[in-house]
Amino acid sequence: MWWLKFLVCVAIDLFDMTVGRLLFGVPFAGEAIGCAIGYAMFGKIALFYAVEGLDFTEQIDGFVPTATLIALAARARERALLEAAETPPTTMPS
Repeated sequence: MWWLKFLVCVAIDLFDMTVGRLLFGVPFAGEAIGCAIGYAMFGKIALFYAVEGLDFTEQIDGFVPTATLIALAARARERALLEAAETPPTTMPS
């Protein structure tokens, strides 16, 4: 399931990197769409996508794949939580 989310994030970044630069008629349309889709898939961590809105020139979008980085960070967090859940608690010797 994570791979599907990852591919969606890559598609969002590709769209934002190419066509998203032409959406100046609707300011921040690409960021709003990407942020909403990311929030639906990953929760609060995806709100970091809104940082792209600080770049009014839309130049950073071509070099920083924000949605993809958020997907990788969410996967790392998910793996850490799974490993913590699988590790049995240790007891103090008496």
